[in-house]
Amino acid sequence: MCNEAIRVVVASNPKNRFELISLAYPKLKQYGLHTHYILSACEVAYSLCRNQKRRKVPVVRRAFLKLDSQSYRLNHLLLRIPSTSRQYVFLTLDGSDHSLLYVENPNLKRGSVIVTPEAVCIAFSKEVTLPDPVGYVGIDVNERNITVSATDGHERRFTELGEIVDLKKRYREIRARIERRVDRDARVRKRLLAKFGRRERNRTVQRLHALTRQVVNYAKVHDFGIKMENLTGIRQKHRKGNGKGPWFRGRMNSWVFGEAQRQVEYKARWDGVPVWYVNPKSTSQNCPTCGSLVAPLTGRKLFCTSCDNTWDRDVLASRNIMACAVPQARPSRGSGEGGQGDDGFHPRSRWREARSVGDDSPTTMQNHSISTRRGAS
Repeated sequence: MCNEAIRVVVASNPKNRFELISLAYPKLKQYGLHTHYILSACEVAYSLCRNQKRRKVPVVRRAFLKLDSQSYRLNHLLLRIPSTSRQYVFLTLDGSDHSLLYVENPNLKRGSVIVTPEAVCIAFSKEVTLPDPVGYVGIDVNERNITVSATDGHERRFTELGEIVDLKKRYREIRARIERRVDRDARVRKRLLAKFGRRERNRTVQRLHALTRQVVNYAKVHDFGIKMENLTGIRQKHRKGNGKGPWFRGRMNSWVFGEAQRQVEYKARWDGVPVWYVNPKSTSQNCPTCGSLVAPLTGRKLFCTSCDNTWDRDVLASRNIMACAVPQARPSRGSGEGGQGDDGFHPRSRWREARSVGDDSPTTMQNHSISTRRGAS
C-alpha cells in the first residue's frame, strides 16, 4: 500500500498529505483492509517522497504495520489491531519490566504503534514542566571520552567511549575480512555484513545508554541544565580529499558524538531537564578563569600564561561549554560584550550564543517509544 501511494505521488505530485489521501484512496481501498491503514500508508509515502536528498523513487521493502492511537487497544501486554471492519487480530507481547513501566503508567499518553515481523514499537508522550535551572552541566564529547563539568565543581571523565572506539576498530577489521573472503557471493556477504553490523550497533548503543543515563541523572537530581556543543557539519571536514588517509577518515566518521548527544537530549527532555547547544568555537583555546588564550603542552595539557594555571584539555573545554551564555542571560545579537550570568563568573571571551532545544514555553510535550517482542498470537 505504501508503494502504491508512492506511485500516486510520483504521478500526481500532490501538494500535501490530505490531497494524496483523496487521490490514492480508491486504489488503496481495493486491498480490503481497515481505513486506518490507508491513512498511515499515505502518511509514510508522503514523508518518504518529501526527502529532497533522494535521487531515486523510494521503495518500501520491509513489511510493517503502522496505526494511530485511535485504531488499536493495548490491555497490559495484549494488543488488538484491526484487519477489516469489526475484524481484529490479537497479539500477545513479550515485554520486559522496563516496558511494563510505560505500559502500566496511566500518566503517559499512547501514540502510534508500528508492528514489524520482529517487534512492536509503541510511542508514548507526556507533558513536562521545564524549570529554571540553578546551575549547568557542560558536556564535551571527544573521540575516546566524555568529560562533564558542573557549576558546583563536579568534574568527571567517562572513558567508556574508548571501549566503543576499540569495538568499532575490531568490527572494521571483521568487515574487511568478509569483503576479502566472500567477494564472489553477494548474498552471503550481505547477510554477514548485516549480522555483524547489528552486533556493532547494539553493543555501541548499550554502552552509550549506561553512560548518558548517569549524566542526565546527575543533572536531574541537582536541578541543572545541560549544555553541549553544536557539532552539525563536522563530518564534512573528514570527507575524501581532505588530505588525510582512509584509515583516519574511517576512524573520524565512526565517531559516535551524534548518538551520544541524541541520547542525552531525549532522556533529559523526558525527565524535564532543559538542554542547550552552544557554538563550539574556541571552547578548547580560552582559559575558563580569565578568558586568555592557552598554550598547548604535552599529554593533552594546556597552560594559561595570564593566571599561571595548567588545564586538562577536555576539562577546560567542558568548563567553557558549561559557562556559555543561555537565552535568558546572553548579550544582544551583534554585541561582543559579555555579562554576569546566573551561574557565576563569566569572562567576556567565554560567552557564546546558545540554542535552546524544544519549545520556549515552560510546558512542552515529550515523546518516547519502547519496543517489545512479539509473542504467541
